[in-house]
Amino acid sequence: MLPATRTSFSVSAIVGLVIGGIIGVILDIAGVPAGSAIGAFVGGLGAALFLYAERRRALIVGFVVGLFSFPVELLIYMGVFTLNLYTPPQVPEVTQDVLMIALVVTLIMQIAGGTIGGLLGGIIRHPPPGVVEAPRPSAPMSMLPPPPPRPEKYCIQCGAGLAKETAICPACGAKQPA
Repeated sequence: MLPATRTSFSVSAIVGLVIGGIIGVILDIAGVPAGSAIGAFVGGLGAALFLYAERRRALIVGFVVGLFSFPVELLIYMGVFTLNLYTPPQVPEVTQDVLMIALVVTLIMQIAGGTIGGLLGGIIRHPPPGVVEAPRPSAPMSMLPPPPPRPEKYCIQCGAGLAKETAICPACGAKQPA
């Protein structure tokens, strides 16, 4: 079981895709230039913050959000259109070449936006370097062995913890007072 501050990669990616998809659709409907790329950026940032992992994993989750943000936004947009919540304006006819170029540019912008958002989220919030979280015990507390007893006295020379009846310190060999 994972600690409460960490989540799985897939859950973080889904959270980022939902956040980015909703924001991207709202910005696109509002007519904000590069609204879908901004949505992917926010989604990548949110996924990385939610993941709370080292920068490399945060960068990867941002990339995944950017990569899949276009189909997610398309699904949300189709749902909004199907429910008659929004009717897109009429646009002039464009050639298939121009449409393909626009699609490729949009995809590249979304992938870049999600990746940059993931990297920024990893920089903002990640575990400090070298910190390893202790795994939670899988057994109930009643089944775990008791902790070792605390030392009752300390060595007069080196400070090592000793049992009460110890006459000679096993760490440094110094004789202990009775």
